[in-house]
Amino acid sequence: MIASKVKVLVKGQNRTRLINKLKNENILIYYLISDNNTTFWIKQKDLKQVKEYADLFSVELELVDTSGLENLLKKSYKHLSYIIAVVICLSFLIVSTQFVYNVKVECENDVHSNKVMLLLKENNFNKVVPKNKIDLKAVENLILSNIEEVSFATCYFEGFSLMVKVVSNETPKQSEDKKNLYSTTDAIVTRVMVRSGTSEVQVGERVRVGDILIGGYHIADNTPSDGEENGDILEVVADGEVYGRVYTHKRFVIPEQNYTYVKTGKSKIKRQIGFNNLAILKAGGSPYEFFELCKTNVKLFGILPLTITTYEFFELQRVEISQNTYIENLKNKFENEFIANMNMEAKLLAKNYEIKEIDGMKYLDIFYETEQRLDDGGYNY
Repeated sequence: MIASKVKVLVKGQNRTRLINKLKNENILIYYLISDNNTTFWIKQKDLKQVKEYADLFSVELELVDTSGLENLLKKSYKHLSYIIAVVICLSFLIVSTQFVYNVKVECENDVHSNKVMLLLKENNFNKVVPKNKIDLKAVENLILSNIEEVSFATCYFEGFSLMVKVVSNETPKQSEDKKNLYSTTDAIVTRVMVRSGTSEVQVGERVRVGDILIGGYHIADNTPSDGEENGDILEVVADGEVYGRVYTHKRFVIPEQNYTYVKTGKSKIKRQIGFNNLAILKAGGSPYEFFELCKTNVKLFGILPLTITTYEFFELQRVEISQNTYIENLKNKFENEFIANMNMEAKLLAKNYEIKEIDGMKYLDIFYETEQRLDDGGYNY
């Protein structure tokens, strides 16, 4: 048994006689303090005898504190609800470590990575699966036998995740196959520069998405003697640049009443705790009627699927504005978004705005004319 001590408070005129008696009886006293009253510590097993001597000398004895196992049990009882919660959480985490909650695929080729992920989902690896039910070697063989683009696969557990690392086969040399350059948008051709292959379009010609711009072949200079051919046709990899004028049209509805939204300076933060993809403690909705939301995710403990999502709601005030101001705001917003998404080589040639009223509804039509590369930067399809 763990040794325990008790602290007693002694009141009365015969306090000194009581202390002398305890010393004569070889009862150990610890941390003796004498003032208006006297306090000291004694062993738990001596308490009964000390009480008898206190009654003998007519002094008042009061128990004020304990230590050792008894004190520990008393303090533990006060925090029993917290201890139970901790035990439940630890038990939950220990049990949870025996399961896989998600799959992570690492591959330099995103297309092949998506193929692997789709294959695993088709085989029910996107669900919660006990680790002892997953044969890692069988998963590797499943990937290698079903996805020919993968030459190597290895699987292992990391925390609550099934980690899959795959290596793609080397891509075949493009020169072995015929390749064309295709148009990625509708346009009117303005410039053609061929480095390899044969141009299939001319300046001023209208092309549509998917049309061949540069063919993956080359006509040799030599002409056969029979005159039936213009020359030998040699397969090559199409390479070059084709530019064209692209026309963009966007229509917006202009409401009768027009509003804009401005921040009031007030904000409210709410947090949500999630385990894997399941929300345990939900954040709730916005406290404001009009708001702007900023969301951030923080993953806890590195490998555990616990996340804290912070939602910061910024209050917005709706302010009525004139129709002209509303239209200018639309123009500026569209132009900023359009320019942000333009290719580095694209040029804005012209822009035009028209306001129309059709069947009682007012519309803003925006027309942009740009010159941009049509072959998507020279990628082959």
